[in-house]
Amino acid sequence: MELSKRIRRPKWTDARLLVGAVLVVVAIVATYLLISAANATTRVWASAVPLVPGQVVSAEDLRVAEVNLADIGDKYLSADAGFPDHSSVRAVIAAGELLPASALAPIAELEGRIVAIDVAGSVPTVVDTGSLVDVWAQPESKGLDDDGAAPQQIVTSAPVSNISREVGSFGVGDGARIEVFVASSELADVLGALDGNSVLSVVGAPAEVRAEGSQS
Repeated sequence: MELSKRIRRPKWTDARLLVGAVLVVVAIVATYLLISAANATTRVWASAVPLVPGQVVSAEDLRVAEVNLADIGDKYLSADAGFPDHSSVRAVIAAGELLPASALAPIAELEGRIVAIDVAGSVPTVVDTGSLVDVWAQPESKGLDDDGAAPQQIVTSAPVSNISREVGSFGVGDGARIEVFVASSELADVLGALDGNSVLSVVGAPAEVRAEGSQS
């Protein structure tokens, strides 16, 4: 008789049983919320083409990307918030890269302007829209007795917004027109070289490494 009392079925009112049941429920809910958060996606803007400072970014230049950004989603521009008019980027954004909110700026606030440069001769194949170039100026020789001044670098790591090869005032197959974003501090040298008797050349500059927000 005493043994049957010891092994009697526990009641739901037993405090330990209730605590155990609550812990199981909490664990199940926490697991569900964790899995839901891991699978949740955020709609953000990504570049469909290379974006370059000085160019007005339009809807045709962007695409919507649904990505899992966890707690860093606010660092990128939400596609649900629309896109500001008359905006550009502060630095080159490669095609397929997520658009950081900090990269956007009103075009009037950019410290620089896009300048078209006609280049005689061939242009390296690595030079294309979105790439970076250095610009050099070589004063033209004034005669047979003029040894000429050494070429000078007048622009460093300027983003290319557009390039038209084999066009310009040099004839078909003998030059290119390159539009580059020139910083305000370098504009005077570039405009002076364009107005003077100088031959301009461009060379490819090392690309900036941008790991954050890149998409394959």
